[in-house]
Amino acid sequence: MRILFICTGNTCRSPMAEAMLKHKTNHEVKSAGIMAADGFPASEATMEVLRDKGISLNHQSKQVNHELMEWADLILTMTAGHRDSLKHMFPERGERIFTLKEFTNPAFESIWQQLKQAYAKLEEVKLGADTEERLFIMDKIEQLEEKISDTDISDPFGSNVSIYQKTCDELEKHLDILVEKLENIDS
Repeated sequence: MRILFICTGNTCRSPMAEAMLKHKTNHEVKSAGIMAADGFPASEATMEVLRDKGISLNHQSKQVNHELMEWADLILTMTAGHRDSLKHMFPERGERIFTLKEFTNPAFESIWQQLKQAYAKLEEVKLGADTEERLFIMDKIEQLEEKISDTDISDPFGSNVSIYQKTCDELEKHLDILVEKLENIDS
């Protein structure tokens, strides 16, 4: 499977995820940024955090493009904003684009389906104008949205190394789940 990680500038989160997943698996992995300038190295703090884990990285930032999007079997973004931008820019690839946290959260799809059903029910109730039922459904929608609102990997850009380490730890947690999920897909 070919996996593409996307963040903003392709100097912190996505190259970190790329290097860590390459270290854990034999899958083809690349990274890019939605607003990246081509040719910049990964940030010093990214390099330091990866070195501390025994992971090397030779990286040059790159802007996401059609060629990369066509190459990828799975596109994993660092934020919902990145995901939504890519789905707008590359609608033909939409079914392959997820945030990393969405893709690794087994409950996400179920919650998303419940949320869509609740919104559909709310539209039906608006027609009948049953205020009590509408309020009940709106409360349920709020609860479901809270469950899926945490889809972003924290951005360490411009912070100290300890913040980069926290981002690395967050990525590691979700990459371990991703590796397990990929192994199930491969078998």
